[in-house]
Amino acid sequence: MVEQLLLLFQALFIVLLYVFIWRVMRGASRGLRITEGAPPAPERSSHTVATPARIPQPRLVVVESPVIESGAVFSMASTVSLGRNSENGITLGGDDFASGYHARIEPANGEIWIVDLGSRNGTFLNGRRVDERARVVAGDLLRVGATDLRVEA
Repeated sequence: MVEQLLLLFQALFIVLLYVFIWRVMRGASRGLRITEGAPPAPERSSHTVATPARIPQPRLVVVESPVIESGAVFSMASTVSLGRNSENGITLGGDDFASGYHARIEPANGEIWIVDLGSRNGTFLNGRRVDERARVVAGDLLRVGATDLRVEA
């Protein structure tokens, strides 16, 4: 009698396990069903979900420079270095006041930072010398050598 009861529980457990797996797969596949050529069906919900606004990518715009045309735009979506050396992301080749590797701009955790790389003439953020890593925001003015750059979002 005990053996038959254990066998019944094992069978019931396996059936419930299959039902559980089937429900998980069915729920997961609902979001994947898209008919070719037709727009996806709206989700069944009692409330409206707002779509997030597209966040503009931060960029640098050249205000004034002896070597780069004013209005030139550079992305700050990834780390970029500035200086006279041609290996920099923003090359300031003819700027006699810029060091070979003058400064670096680093995006991290949704913020943008500028780091002076030991330049002789310094890196300036809104007219103040950057001695350590400094956070930059839209509207800030950077000076690297004789080149002025504005941060835009």
